[in-house]
Amino acid sequence: MRRTTMMAAASLAAAFLLGLGGVTALAQVPNAASSVGDCTHVIAANDTVGGNTAGRTFFGRAVGQTFYAADTLISRITVWRHPNNRHSGGDRLFVTTVDTVNYVPSRPITTGILQNGPAVFVVDSDPPGLPIPMDFILDPPLALPHPGTYAFFIQRVGCDAGETAILAKEPGTYPYGTYWITGRTIFLPCYLASAEWWVDIDLCFEMEFCRDTATPVRGDSWGRLKVIYR
Repeated sequence: MRRTTMMAAASLAAAFLLGLGGVTALAQVPNAASSVGDCTHVIAANDTVGGNTAGRTFFGRAVGQTFYAADTLISRITVWRHPNNRHSGGDRLFVTTVDTVNYVPSRPITTGILQNGPAVFVVDSDPPGLPIPMDFILDPPLALPHPGTYAFFIQRVGCDAGETAILAKEPGTYPYGTYWITGRTIFLPCYLASAEWWVDIDLCFEMEFCRDTATPVRGDSWGRLKVIYR
């Protein structure tokens, strides 16, 4: 009887917390399955609402986005292909450092690769006709050197000449970064070429950070967190 009562009380407490915190409360539940131990998941996002264009790979080019990281352990990066942009090939993730001193906007340093892979193979959305999510799970999480500005890139596996159309917004609405395109990679082995130019659009993305549960977590928006940590 006592055990049943305790379980009921725990369920009521959880329901109360969800009622107060909604999605924020869910995002702050420690995840015991994390490869880095117990942590709180913090989500940064430039969501798909208002997505009206696409960043397109072609002839071995990679498309990317600079972003601000207030936390240093990245456990997942998600982007979405444009609806009906079906293909059976793979797309590879890169995360790189950024030159924030000599260029405006900050320019990715594609030789400063912090993460190479994984590659994901996603043919279509379920159900079809929706933005096609590509979840790049980083296990163990990528440990960034420090909070700050970084870049991620998406490139076709094998640098093939095909097109991956990553959902984006034009004009750019993400205040902490911008969209970049690399040069072509024509010959094998495939590699990440230098960032050649930027365009006033922003890729739609979602980024999951793993924060040590020993760090107090406030129920603030991601925008406020970035202001606090700057």
